Amino acid sequence: MSNVHSKLLALALGGVVAVAGACGAANPTTSPSVAVADVSPTPPAATPSPKPTPSSTPSATPTASPTPAPTASPTPAPTPQPWASYKSKRYHYRIKYPPTWVVTPGTVKLADQFDDYGYPYVFISRDVVSGIASINLTATHDIAWFKSHYRTKLVSNKSVKLSGYAGRLLIFRGTDDGRKVLIQHLILAKGRVGYVLDMYSDLGPTVADRALFKKIYKTWRPT
Repeated sequence: MSNVHSKLLALALGGVVAVAGACGAANPTTSPSVAVADVSPTPPAATPSPKPTPSSTPSATPTASPTPAPTASPTPAPTPQPWASYKSKRYHYRIKYPPTWVVTPGTVKLADQFDDYGYPYVFISRDVVSGIASINLTATHDIAWFKSHYRTKLVSNKSVKLSGYAGRLLIFRGTDDGRKVLIQHLILAKGRVGYVLDMYSDLGPTVADRALFKKIYKTWRPT
């Protein structure tokens, strides 16, 4: 990975039924000349028919209500881990970056580096010029430099303002050691001081990479 240190010119149921039987006998006929004791036989007492024993109605067996299955509680979404902060003593700025990334402080010849042991990478450096830093001249120079070193094609060139600094965001598609890459190059300038913030990522999910770089550089502040 090449490290760009730009020379700034600027920068989710039931009843019971009883049955009873009755029985009667006919009275005998008597002759009128003979007194006959008129004794009618006493009919035997009627034997009552046995009452049927009501059958018991079976009680209905209640149907057990099904036990409702326990409702699983939704798994709470994990709380996003806050971004880490870095303050550069060498290049006089502070910035926030993804919590899993690491920072490699720069040297006299190298920019500060932020990465997750692989693409994407972010480089940040600072320069001071003798006169007034020029965004336009720096952008012209850097477009030519990236084209020469990474065979790039410029796909976006727009002005930005950040923390009191004027700036220009250049986005390129290019090749880095045979690997197709997206290069985002932010130049910031104010007076004699200029900063350069670069992000190199694989060419592919460009929308996500642009959003990530923007989230990073929006936290940048000079110190």
